Amino acid sequence: MKNLPIGKRLAAGFGFVLALTALMTMFGIHELQSVAGATAVVMREPLAKERIVGDWYRLIHTSVRRTTAISKSTDMSLGAFFAEETANSSREVNGLQKQVEALLTTQQEKQVFDQIGTARKSYVASRDAIVALKKEGKLDEANDVLVKRFQPDGKAYLAALEELLQLQRQAIDAEAVRIDALFQADRRFLALSGIAVLTLGACCSWWLTRGIVVPLNRAVEIACNVANNDLRSDIEVTSQDETGRLLAALKTMNGGLSRIVAQVRDGTEHMTSASGEIAAGNLDLSARTEQQAAALE
Repeated sequence: MKNLPIGKRLAAGFGFVLALTALMTMFGIHELQSVAGATAVVMREPLAKERIVGDWYRLIHTSVRRTTAISKSTDMSLGAFFAEETANSSREVNGLQKQVEALLTTQQEKQVFDQIGTARKSYVASRDAIVALKKEGKLDEANDVLVKRFQPDGKAYLAALEELLQLQRQAIDAEAVRIDALFQADRRFLALSGIAVLTLGACCSWWLTRGIVVPLNRAVEIACNVANNDLRSDIEVTSQDETGRLLAALKTMNGGLSRIVAQVRDGTEHMTSASGEIAAGNLDLSARTEQQAAALE
């Protein structure tokens, strides 16, 4: 790896960090989609059923109170007055019942739904009986049906609806717990991934920086030694990248300068030796000349 050019090394390092960041981002998006999907499931099924059953419960609760008022009132026209509202309520309940039935998924929900159907039949029968008796002016009989049949049927009907409503709320609570668990897990993963990316990025930056700065500092040190007339530096080349080639060039230059200095030193020593020999020869010649001159005298 250290023999790669610095440009490729930097590109590989930054590419590695960017790839980790992209991978973490992609996984984060995937997990966010999981949370969004779980939320959509809650909105599509349990929450939708909870709202439909809630509307159904509200209509029946109102119907119970309305029928009770009709039964207890001495106004014979009250039943006819609420007839259209009662019919509209029944049609709306029929629609809600079909919607709920299409959304049922668990066996428990289906069992409770069957109970609701049975309770509704009894409730409608007792309600219609009260209305019919009121029309005939049989107030005592209508009140008797109210107490003995309608009120128990209404309570059973509302209780069954309440049970189905609670099932949906429990499902919503369970999904909320699951969504929260997904969120907590995703948050932990993203935090750990962020720490891992930062750590790897810091290590990669340190490794790249050290691989470039250390050889450059060594090259600067060698150049400074050469500038100070010190050619004794021990230059070790351990890579083939730009800094390695720089150190190799400095090593060649340092060796060349050392050879030049050695050659100059040898030449100087030879010149000094030759000069000494010449000087010694001149002294001997002078001495012989003086001796010859003295002999002639």
